Amino acid sequence: MRVFVTGGTGYVGGAIASHLVRGGHSVTGLARSHEASQQLVELGVEPRQGSLDDLDVLRTAVQQADVVIHAAVDYFDPAFEAREGAALEALLAGPGRLIYTSSTLVLADTGSNPVSEEASASQATLQPFKVAGERRVLEAGGTVIRLGLVYGRNGSVLLTTLLSTARAQGVSAYVGNGEARWSTVHVDDVAELFARVVDSGDAAGLLVHAVESDAVTVREITEAIARNAGVPAVALTQEQAAAALGPMAERLTTNLWVVPERARDHLDWHPMGKGILHDLEHGSYRS
Repeated sequence: MRVFVTGGTGYVGGAIASHLVRGGHSVTGLARSHEASQQLVELGVEPRQGSLDDLDVLRTAVQQADVVIHAAVDYFDPAFEAREGAALEALLAGPGRLIYTSSTLVLADTGSNPVSEEASASQATLQPFKVAGERRVLEAGGTVIRLGLVYGRNGSVLLTTLLSTARAQGVSAYVGNGEARWSTVHVDDVAELFARVVDSGDAAGLLVHAVESDAVTVREITEAIARNAGVPAVALTQEQAAAALGPMAERLTTNLWVVPERARDHLDWHPMGKGILHDLEHGSYRS
C-alpha cells in the first residue's frame, strides 16, 4: 500500500515507517528540513518537503495515499494544538484511512484496576489536543491508537531524561509511595501494531490500546533507573515534586493502567517486548 507518514523522523514515527518499508509498503514521509529528508531516505522512505503548517502539501500527499499515519507531535510547543487542528483537517481530506497516534495520557486516573478501550478520554489532561484529535478521527472513520509509555532502542524522552537526571543528581526519585501503575510498550511492538492496522480492512472507527498485558509501578521504573545509573532511589513528597517537576508531578502519582483487548481480539496483536524493567537494566538503556 501507499502510506504517508507525519513524524517519520521521530522516535515512534521512525520505527513505524521503517517497519512498513520492510513489510513491502511504499512509504512517503513529511520532512521539515534537508537533514530530515536524509533521515527518511536512510529509512527507505521517500521524503516530501514540508511541515504540518504546509496544508497544501498535506492535501496533495493524502490524495496520493491509501493510508495516512499521523505520528507527528510536539508536546513542548504551546501553539501545537492550533497547528494540529488545521493539519488534521487536511489529513482527513484524502480518500485513504487515517491512523492517529494518541496516548494513555488522555485518560484520567484509571484507579487500582486496568481499564479497556471503553474508557473515555478526560478533558483534565496534559494533552487536551489529543482528546479533540481522537474524537475527530473516530467520527471520520479513522483509527486511533493510544500508546502506553513507549520504551526500547534507548529512546523515549521521559526515560532518557530520567536516566540523565539520575546520573547528574546522584539519585533517582519517585513521588509518594510510587505505587501508581503505568502500562508500557516496546517501540517495535508499536510499529507492528500500526502495520497490522494498515493491513487490516476492519479497523475503521476503531480505538485500540497499544500496551503490554502487565503494568509496572512508577517506583519499579525509578528503581530500575537507579540500578542502571548506580545511584539510590528516593521518595519525594508531593510538595517537593511539584516544586521540582511542575504539572508532571501529578502524573507521576496517576494510574495509567490499561489493557489491549481490541488490539488482541481484532488485530491478533501480541507484543513481544521483554518489559521496560528488563530493558532499563539489561537492554538498550545500558550505557
